[in-house]
Amino acid sequence: MKKLFLLTLTFFLSFQINAQVEASWWIFGNGAGLEFTPNPQVRSTAPFLLASGYNQEEGVASISDDAGNLLFFTNGSDVWNRNGSIMPNGTGLLGNASSTQAAIIVKAPETPGVYFIFTVGTANGAGPLAYSRVEMALNGGLGDVVSGVKNVILLQSCAEKVSATIKTGSNNAYVMTFAERNATATSTGTGNHDSLFAWEVRGIPGAGISFVAATPIPQTANGNLPYYTTSLASATSVNGMLRTSPDGTKIAIANNNFGTPSVASGSGCYLYEFNPGNGQFAGAGLQLDAGAVYGVEFSKTSQYLYCETGSRFGTVTRDVFQFDLCDTNNIIASKNTLITGAPDGRGTLQLGPDGIIYAARADSNYLGAILNADRATATYVSDYIDLSPGICREGLPVFIQSNFQSSFVANDQCQGDITEFELACLPQVAASMWDFGDGNTLSVTGPGVVQNTYATAGTYTVRVNVTDVSGDIRDFVQDIVIYENGIVDPIDTTLLDYCDDDNSGSEIIDLTQFTADVLGTQDAATFNISYHPTQTDAEMDTNPLPDNYDVSVGTVQVWVRIANSTSPIDDGCSAVASFDLTVSTTPSVSNIPDFELCDDSSEDGIEDFDLAGYLSVIENTAGNPVDVTYTYHPTQMDADMNTAVIDTTVPFTNTISPQIVYVRLQNINDVDCFGTAPINLSVQALPSISTPSDIEVCDDAPLDGSSDFILSDQDNNVDPTGLNTVTYYNSLNDADSGNNPLPNTYNVTGSEEIFVRSETPDGCYNTTSFNITVQAAPAIGNAPDLTNICDDSVDLNQNLFELSVQDDIILNGNNPADFTISYYTTDADAQAGINALPTSYVVPFQAGTTSDLLFARLEDNVTGCFNTSQFTIIFERCEIIFPEGFSPNNDGINDTFSIPGLAEQYNNFTLQIFNRNGSVVYETAASNYVEFAGIPNKGVLSGDGLLPTGVYFYVIKYNDADIEDTASWVYINY
Repeated sequence: MKKLFLLTLTFFLSFQINAQVEASWWIFGNGAGLEFTPNPQVRSTAPFLLASGYNQEEGVASISDDAGNLLFFTNGSDVWNRNGSIMPNGTGLLGNASSTQAAIIVKAPETPGVYFIFTVGTANGAGPLAYSRVEMALNGGLGDVVSGVKNVILLQSCAEKVSATIKTGSNNAYVMTFAERNATATSTGTGNHDSLFAWEVRGIPGAGISFVAATPIPQTANGNLPYYTTSLASATSVNGMLRTSPDGTKIAIANNNFGTPSVASGSGCYLYEFNPGNGQFAGAGLQLDAGAVYGVEFSKTSQYLYCETGSRFGTVTRDVFQFDLCDTNNIIASKNTLITGAPDGRGTLQLGPDGIIYAARADSNYLGAILNADRATATYVSDYIDLSPGICREGLPVFIQSNFQSSFVANDQCQGDITEFELACLPQVAASMWDFGDGNTLSVTGPGVVQNTYATAGTYTVRVNVTDVSGDIRDFVQDIVIYENGIVDPIDTTLLDYCDDDNSGSEIIDLTQFTADVLGTQDAATFNISYHPTQTDAEMDTNPLPDNYDVSVGTVQVWVRIANSTSPIDDGCSAVASFDLTVSTTPSVSNIPDFELCDDSSEDGIEDFDLAGYLSVIENTAGNPVDVTYTYHPTQMDADMNTAVIDTTVPFTNTISPQIVYVRLQNINDVDCFGTAPINLSVQALPSISTPSDIEVCDDAPLDGSSDFILSDQDNNVDPTGLNTVTYYNSLNDADSGNNPLPNTYNVTGSEEIFVRSETPDGCYNTTSFNITVQAAPAIGNAPDLTNICDDSVDLNQNLFELSVQDDIILNGNNPADFTISYYTTDADAQAGINALPTSYVVPFQAGTTSDLLFARLEDNVTGCFNTSQFTIIFERCEIIFPEGFSPNNDGINDTFSIPGLAEQYNNFTLQIFNRNGSVVYETAASNYVEFAGIPNKGVLSGDGLLPTGVYFYVIKYNDADIEDTASWVYINY
């Protein structure tokens, strides 16, 4: 027995590309609308849909004309026209809201504008399969259900399933259902649903005549009975889909049993064969899955079959499986689980014109989708299309499946790109010969993917002769559309630079202004233009930027996408490119410091201003903006109009002071992006300066002809205001340049001119000078040591020095009339000229002191300059005279033994007086010296009156190793 491969029958397939557009509009669920011309677009807010109040739980159908315009839609019971209104006679059809596939619409094969609505009745086998005729010419072109051809019953009872395909080699169609084998047009059947029925919708020669065959096609494999028995798929339940493969060769039956396989027998997904050339079913059937299968669908090439098992009650979930139908011996083994446990619940599957299989999600705003359905790597996405505000239910529209058929998958149908062609069941291909319809042909050995590049957009008829590994030869013809590829034309660069006029930090830019440039000569009706923040977004057509795009200051890259709006979304007939939008800060500056120059010696208030050099000040004040140029103008109007630009290559001479000029800050990226500001040109008057008096100072120690001066002592004389900065210099050049200022403490030798600079806070200055002269100090003699005087004029308790004896030596030959001599006890007093000593200098006698220093000052009476020297004064004891007697008789004359000078000149002596017997009768000392008055203070007579007259001896001990003690006598006489 020969292996059964997909498309093993040898036939010529002719496919009209416009058949797909009959499925352009999908109306389903609760006000959900989707349009596929050219790409899936949500139309749930379309006025006709909002007006219709459409709300259907399960089976629905809709149909569009050859241009993709919606004609009408139905839930199997009512029919709405394209305006959302119920057609006349458009109610009461025998379909049912609870049927999995409540209706399918089939175009009359030979009569334009005539359609047949095939309806499936009440669930659980109680409803009929019937049809009604719609003629679009009626009701002003909005269509009407023909009353005489309404609810024509083909089968009194059937399951909730209906499918259709185009008959090979003609425009006729086959309509199929699943029912009890003994059901007829006039009686309901009994027992399980276990049979497939097919009716032919034919075109009969003759004007305006077309009809549906009243009886099912006899099945030769079943003894020419009007049904084909499918014992393997026998089921007590009726919900679930019936689906024909797009190539018409396969039939898939889904039995759901309300999502609970235990409720009734026969749950699962079953695969049978069908011959689209004669309407014959075949095969013993293949059970692909035993679960509660509700939705079932084939891929566009009919290579892959998808089943979904979903629950309706309780916790809803969905599992989706894929089967590869290429090798019938391995179909079950090819099972691939795309997803399990998706929170979507049960729902029908429907192949779309774009090759994506869409999945209904009950009570959701989203449609699920099986992507890359013609690949083993297909994936399931739950939230693929947002239908908001529409709501999906369990059913999607049912269409004639052959409208979607494709013998191969064409990838990248864009002009100028490489278009790849991949045959269905590629591993089974042994050889293929291709005619791409543009004059290019190709012969391929083995299962290779072939390529062709179309230079021009248009519709091409591609023919391929395929030999499979079993030796079968098949011819396929398929029209493909090559879509014009977009080109991003250059954008006028003058449109890319903007100014932040309000300094808000950003600027609103209308992106639509670039669309005309991007399109160039391309047709705006063909291409969509969108703008995106990144290249990835542009290529993926995600995150489009708003038309009024808020661009922050700086440069931002914008990506533009030009896409062919008539091509399927996956073809990607688009191009992307980028451009830079630059928003510049409006240059602005305020409070520019006055440009001040000091007047010159002419003091006329006119100076030459270096405006070019002053730009750095303006730039810093403005914050050093980038991309900015600067010009000067004499008036505000000139600055605004950018006229009368001042030449900065030469100095600008003011005419008055102050004088205002205006600077214009021009952004180089945008001629309209500029700012202006005034600048004061001011000529500052020279500061007044006072010339201080010359200074003459005397040379000080050491007498080297130089002296230190505190120059700042002159500041108040130079600038009585105290507002300016006063500095001092050795030369006028230094004073003018401000270089090499003198230190504040400055040493002058001889006579020197000092130059003074008085500078205002604004930097203007004036100069003057004064002289400093160091006067020489007089030469002074060094006087010799001077000894105190001891004569009758001197008290022994004093030292007397006659200082004038030193004058001649101090004068050192100078004229005494020109100089003044004075003497001091300290050098400080001598230097200061204070506390001068009298000429006769008396010093109280100081026992133990031998010498001291005195300082002489010789001062020039004219210059006031002086010099000092020092000399030593020597203290000598005056000779002591010891009296030889005294008379203590209280007459006031010589009453005590008085020794003048003893107590004054010796501070450590002792005095003892003895009687003639050698006994001490009196004793005293320097520390408590009391002159002897004849009264003893020692011995037996101590304190007992006067001693008797006579000679008494005494001893004076000086207690000084350098002085010899004195021993003598004294006579007491009364």
